[in-house]
Amino acid sequence: MELFSEIFIYSEQPTNCPYCGASSEIILDLSHTPDQTQIHKCMNVKCENEFVMQYDEEFDNGALL
Repeated sequence: MELFSEIFIYSEQPTNCPYCGASSEIILDLSHTPDQTQIHKCMNVKCENEFVMQYDEEFDNGALL
């Protein structure tokens, strides 16, 4: 697995690629772990970037806004 330098926050909304905006698919779901992490892959054949998403309850509840 490649190293990821950025981690993005996910919520209940569908996840899109942060680079091109296309839909993404979950290729590794570790949301049951304490870090609540998912690895996504962009479904755009011209992009296909992989990126890390983590759940942040405080952000999702609006506490950080």
